[in-house]
Amino acid sequence: MLTTDQKETILRRAGVAVPAFPSRRPSDQQQQSDAEPILKGRMLADGRQKAVEHWARTIDALFVEYSAARAARSLRDAEEARQLGALRHAAGGSTA
Repeated sequence: MLTTDQKETILRRAGVAVPAFPSRRPSDQQQQSDAEPILKGRMLADGRQKAVEHWARTIDALFVEYSAARAARSLRDAEEARQLGALRHAAGGSTA
């Protein structure tokens, strides 16, 4: 099973726009500096954890869409190749 990081790498290489991994923003630090020391760590951890979870869900959803589109394209290509082979066989068989 692929990790979220591996899925992100595959998506990037395929040219899919993926969101950046969440990082601490300066505005977060400003808000945290006013909190009590005990709450400061909890608030940062909770907010960051939620952002990371949201990022992971987004990557997973994008990967599912990418995989489905890739599978559909592969099926279309296989069907086109089958039809082309059948046409070639029919054309070759009528002239021989």
